[in-house]
Amino acid sequence: MPVDLYEKAKARLARENGSMPINRAAPVRFALAFPNEYRVAMASLGYQIVYRMLNSLPNTSCERVFLPDHSDLDEHLRTKTELFTLESLSPLSEFDAVAFSISFELDYLNILRLLKLANIPIRRSDRDDFDPIIIAGGPCATFNPEPLSDFIDAFVIGDAEGVLPSLANALESTQRASRQDSLQAMAEIPGIYVPAIHNLEDGCKIVRQVTSDLDAYPASSLIQTDEAEFGNIRLVEIARGCGRKCRFCVAGHITRPPRIRDIINECDAPRVGMVGAAVFDHPDAPEICRLITDRGGQFSTSSVRLETVSSNLTALMAEAGQRTLTIAPEAGSDRLRRVINKNASETDIFGAVSAACASGINRIKLYFMIGLPTEIDTDISAIIDLVKRLSSEFSTTNFQVSASSFVPKPSTPFQWHTMERENILKKRYAALRSGISSIKGASFSGESPRLATIQSYLARGDRRMGEILCLALENGGDYSSAVRESGIDPAQYLYRTRERDEVLPWDHIDNHLTKEYLWNEYQKALKEEITTPCNVGACKACGACE
Repeated sequence: MPVDLYEKAKARLARENGSMPINRAAPVRFALAFPNEYRVAMASLGYQIVYRMLNSLPNTSCERVFLPDHSDLDEHLRTKTELFTLESLSPLSEFDAVAFSISFELDYLNILRLLKLANIPIRRSDRDDFDPIIIAGGPCATFNPEPLSDFIDAFVIGDAEGVLPSLANALESTQRASRQDSLQAMAEIPGIYVPAIHNLEDGCKIVRQVTSDLDAYPASSLIQTDEAEFGNIRLVEIARGCGRKCRFCVAGHITRPPRIRDIINECDAPRVGMVGAAVFDHPDAPEICRLITDRGGQFSTSSVRLETVSSNLTALMAEAGQRTLTIAPEAGSDRLRRVINKNASETDIFGAVSAACASGINRIKLYFMIGLPTEIDTDISAIIDLVKRLSSEFSTTNFQVSASSFVPKPSTPFQWHTMERENILKKRYAALRSGISSIKGASFSGESPRLATIQSYLARGDRRMGEILCLALENGGDYSSAVRESGIDPAQYLYRTRERDEVLPWDHIDNHLTKEYLWNEYQKALKEEITTPCNVGACKACGACE
């Protein structure tokens, strides 16, 4: 039976809890697009916060749109139904701007799919004055916009809070002007990168925007739904940024300095999901958790820093109904943890698991990475040995081991380092899977080394990645054939150590981190030296607090 796309959208909207008033008379109309399915989008706090902020501005309205799920996508194609928004069922081509929130490189292709479904020209050079302005923000736009620069008219670099009002005003003031006039107005806003106007050869710098007073802006998701990836839960940003300085973590680098929020009044929902790179680095986190449980509510976090796990914390988690503790040792040996500046010892790992078990938490999720800088085969054996000893000491506990492949990211100390070759990643992945699967009480899951390789050249690439993306769109998502047809060799982005003074594709983005600092951290990594956490305001080493 054919799916009625409009009726399905109406029913989905009716099932949501919470809503945001939309000013239908506002002069500037935004369609806020998420390049993945609805269930993923509604579990993205960043997406929900931008939706709230745009609808709070006096001159804008904002509606949501998502990548259709598989059955809906087939129906869109069969019926030639143009992609439409959830709130008013309006085609995207009717909006002044379509804004994408981008957190993951493998969603880049979905951006092109969304534009194609909306009958909007994919390449920005093919759009005219009647097409919407295509905008992108989020982590991927901030650390390296170049792979998408053939498709996006304007990128928001950094925090959106202070940029959105100026962006809306620029669109309103140029509504009766040409597309070029709108782009020029946006290019003059600090933190906006317009590829058609900003000339990289002239040495332009786009400075990442940082919101110092986060408490002046929304901190939580307004809309909850059972269809979201984490269920019907209010997501609350407890802090932004992280001062732990893990050398592989792009999120910890492009959100410095770390800033905390006052979220007491945001935590009165039955279920609260606390969002942050290091939730329990917040000085009031235990008190916030206690407040939630005293109200009869539940709280959850995506993972907990090993250094912050205590018996008090695990007792609170158990009281809140959690039966799983998720921690990320990242590597199996102390040596490799020093390389990545993961300042957690085996004593910390065993202590965290012991505290969890004593509190009645009987499932432990352990996250590791393979292919880390300086990694050798014995480092994989160290992971297996660690899990074996944990399973032996805590025999009634279930250990779920997950592994992903390390991807060297822009704006991190490892931006100069190579990606491990795919055949080696597959070999180590297979060895890890075999070793963990042989341990009683342990299970294993992992991400594809092949997908990690694609993610790596999309993360570290330049504008030539646009050709690969276009060919992959034509080939049904087949990146291998797209690479062959393009004639572009990904090896130059993947397997080549970059020179210290080399001009990198993302050098025109000023993320407030000096290249000298990042290079020094890279050298410290190779020497297995630890760097202490941020001392916000007092330390000027990286440049973020200048």
